[in-house]
Amino acid sequence: MEAERVDRIVVALRRAAEHERLLSYQRFHAMFGASDPLTARYDALERAIASLGEVSSIDYGVLLALSNGLPGPDFFRRYQKHRYADYVAVMGPPIHRQSIKRKRLLVEAERRRVYDDARRKASIHAAETA
Repeated sequence: MEAERVDRIVVALRRAAEHERLLSYQRFHAMFGASDPLTARYDALERAIASLGEVSSIDYGVLLALSNGLPGPDFFRRYQKHRYADYVAVMGPPIHRQSIKRKRLLVEAERRRVYDDARRKASIHAAETA
């Protein structure tokens, strides 16, 4: 059951990336039952993100979006943890309050990287199956 959930998240994130779209947190949470704890949901998300690429170089979790269009704090924590120098270069030291403008800059760059990665993987897959 857990593997199926991870697979569903992988498919949803991959599809969103291939179409240069976002996955709302509402749609993400709809993949689970009402009684599934948040910890299990985010654990499945972390596994899905890791299966799509090395988090130290690409983070498909950036495609999740709150109503303001930005990903939630889980993305920023992961980015800071795995790519600290890149994080500080855009956001400044984490001890300072992070502005929405800087968050948008970071997110736009990472989404572009994810979209490009998905396009590259899709063309490789197409060439292999042709």
